[in-house]
Amino acid sequence: MSRVVEVVMSAKTLAAMVFSGLMVLYLIGGALVTPVFGVSFNYTVPFIFVIEGLVVSVLISVVWTWLFGDQTHSTTRYFPRLVIFCLAMAVMLTLSVLVFFGWHTDWAKLWWIVMACVMAGIVVVSVIAEAYFRRTGRRYTQILQARKVTQSDQGSV
Repeated sequence: MSRVVEVVMSAKTLAAMVFSGLMVLYLIGGALVTPVFGVSFNYTVPFIFVIEGLVVSVLISVVWTWLFGDQTHSTTRYFPRLVIFCLAMAVMLTLSVLVFFGWHTDWAKLWWIVMACVMAGIVVVSVIAEAYFRRTGRRYTQILQARKVTQSDQGSV
């Protein structure tokens, strides 16, 4: 039971962070877009955006936890899981646009752009982390190999 609670709590935390990012970026985006187009931005968030943001945030969190969570004991390499995650994000954004299209207000385009930016941000951070961990892993492997050679040389003397 504690393992289930641990997984749910980590997924909930990630969903909360993604949802907060969506809301903050939407309001910042509205503030930046209004001077460009010369229209006034209503600094309230429509209820349908809140529902859509919650659904997308929970789905992102569930997919992330399933593919990359601490409880994941996958034998699949990180990069293929990252590709699956990227494809899932694209499908989620597309389904979000299709499902919620009929309910949206005037600022729906900005909302979808913000959602796409948040999803792209998650993917970019993941790719950068993968590149960093691969480079770091290679460096540590080289250090370990050099140390093994040094220790074997000292043991034979």
